[in-house]
This record gives sequence, C-alpha cells and structure tokens, in this order.
Amino acid sequence: MIKEITRYPATPSLDFGANIRYFDASLDALIQDLKDTIEENNLDALAAFQIASPYNVIVIKEEDNYIELINASVLKREGTVEPVERTAYFPELSAKTKRYKKIKVMYEDREGKQQFLEADNDLSITIQRKLDYSFGSNFRLRLNEDERKIFDAKLEFGTDAITHNDCPTVFKRDRILQILKVLFISAIIGFIGGFFIDGENLEILNSVENYMIFAMLGFIIIYFFYAQYEGKQYKHCTSCQIGNIIGVSVIELSKLSLLVVLNYFF
Repeated sequence: MIKEITRYPATPSLDFGANIRYFDASLDALIQDLKDTIEENNLDALAAFQIASPYNVIVIKEEDNYIELINASVLKREGTVEPVERTAYFPELSAKTKRYKKIKVMYEDREGKQQFLEADNDLSITIQRKLDYSFGSNFRLRLNEDERKIFDAKLEFGTDAITHNDCPTVFKRDRILQILKVLFISAIIGFIGGFFIDGENLEILNSVENYMIFAMLGFIIIYFFYAQYEGKQYKHCTSCQIGNIIGVSVIELSKLSLLVVLNYFF
C-alpha cells in the first residue's frame, strides 16, 4: 500500500528506532508498503520512519532489485566522502554532507536471520542516510556550520538556488540597469533631436522612441522579478535588497513616465 511520506516542515514522531521482534505478516506488509511508496514516488530508498512507522526497517532499490535491511546497525567505517544529498523529507533541496565511504552493516532478513553487508560509495551513503531516519535524525545534522547556514536559507526561502550567505557587491541584475540606462539616454537624445527634424524623419523617430519605451517597460518588469530571484540566494542581505529592488524599480518607472509625458505633450 502506498503511504504518505513525512515531509518538512511536518515534525516526525518521537517514537523511532524500535527493533523488529516478530518476523511475521505485519513485517511483510511494512516492507511492501515501503516498496509501493518508493515506486510511486520514484525514490531510491525509504526508511520505515519516513512513512510514520517507528521500526528500524530500510528498503533500498537497486535497478529492479530491493535490499531489505531489518534492525540494521553499522559495524565498520572506512574513509570519508562529501556527497551532495537529496531526501524526500526536504523536497527539491540538497546539501553537501560528510559520510563514510565504505561501511559494513549487520542486519536481519525477513526470516530473522543475521546477515552482513559491505557497501561503498552510493550504496554506503544511501544506507547511512536512511539509518539517520531510523534513529530520528536527518542529513541536516550532518552538515558543518557553513553548509547548515546555507541549507537553513534554502529552507527559509524554499529554493535550492542558494549557494552563498554573504552579500556580493555586484549582481547580475545590474546588467539590466545598464541596458535601461542606455535606452533612457538614447530616448532623451531622440527627444531633443525631434526639435530639429520634421516630416517623415520625425515620424520614424517617434516610432523608434515608442519601441524604446515599451522595451524599457519590459526590462523594468524583468528586473523586478529577476532581482528578487537573485536576492533569495543571499540570506544575510535579503531584507535590504527587497527595499533596494523596489526603490530602483520605482525610479526606473518614474524615468519611463517622464519619457511618456515628454513624447505625449511635445
């Protein structure tokens, strides 16, 4: 049966890490629920804790096969890696963690027989991530201080695009302002030039000016929305950026309004 996956900001139950004592039909049903939920959500693995079960049961999908780990615990650890991880609890968000490259796991199968598994690289990382859930944790607690600040900013703004915490002095949106500046200066020059020409040339100039006005309006709209998107990547200066973005947009609209008035009356 397909189960609902616990996702942030829902708080998981405090009951977790309970070992399976009875290897019966209820265990078979739990494992099948995990498999059905994995297939439905196109996941690579799930811990029972992620579907609101307190038991230490993990199911991992490898191509067309499944690995079933019951009452798993890590016996041996070797090496370290720093993978970028994703998890169903934090949908569409990722973080750079630190994991063991190779582990040896002791677990039980459906019949309650003790088994051992040596895993490295991706499988090792997946098992470690799911064991975190089995014991009431998640990868956020594996992050160093800098990565945790970045990840908390991702949680706050709901985007995986955040890669920095500090405010830069130059933004990509400034290029849009440069284009607006060129268009405004060109429009002012065209307006002044209109006093020195007439006839067909004046009509052409007026037509060009109208196109520039519409272009400026389009760039102002693009600036307003793109600037907010870019600003979300920098947690520590978001509030000041919002005020600055609004202020700049108002100024550019005022300049555009001036051009419209000049062209209309003169």
